Amino acid sequence: MAVLLGLTLTAAAWAQESGGEHARYAEGTHYKVLNNPGNVDEPGQVEVREFFSYICPHCFSLEPVIEDWLEDKPEHVNYVRSPVTFLQNAEPLARAYYVADILDKVDEIHKPLFDAIHKHREPLFTPTALADFFAKYGVEEDEFNQLYSSFGVSTKLRQTDALARDYQIRGVPSFVVNGKYLILRDGLRNNQEMFDVIDFLVKKERR
Repeated sequence: MAVLLGLTLTAAAWAQESGGEHARYAEGTHYKVLNNPGNVDEPGQVEVREFFSYICPHCFSLEPVIEDWLEDKPEHVNYVRSPVTFLQNAEPLARAYYVADILDKVDEIHKPLFDAIHKHREPLFTPTALADFFAKYGVEEDEFNQLYSSFGVSTKLRQTDALARDYQIRGVPSFVVNGKYLILRDGLRNNQEMFDVIDFLVKKERR
């Protein structure tokens, strides 16, 4: 009896140490193990990659949840945004994201760009309209246009497109943890549970 009790306590302690989530979040229901794992941007950290588009209303509505999660994310987590191009009118905005990234202005421009499209209904779907938008944040038109069509931005787009194909991304927002696990949003009750699964997989990779 004492041996059985000891084994039970040991199992309970292991479950607590594991976050108690091994039974709650299951492969094939809450996440998928990718057939072809991808490389991460910063080896040594656990990567959480978001595939998104400024066009996508679901991506827009998810932003407050992401912002809250980013405030408390562990230091060993590297959060990467990857703008997709497979939606209509998505490519100009994907290019704009990488222009902001090169200029180190993502934190300054990311939310206002979402708001401009979804709150204020601004048709920011052309290089001209986007150049005017970036001018509000101190980016000269010539500089924006040069970066927008640059080899560097085009390369980043090709890399994101290749990852989206490799990870079998069919819609946005989609999340991949450490190049290995695709979150299956259809199996989740709400956005908070999605980030609970992400946290579970981050801990799994950290161990």
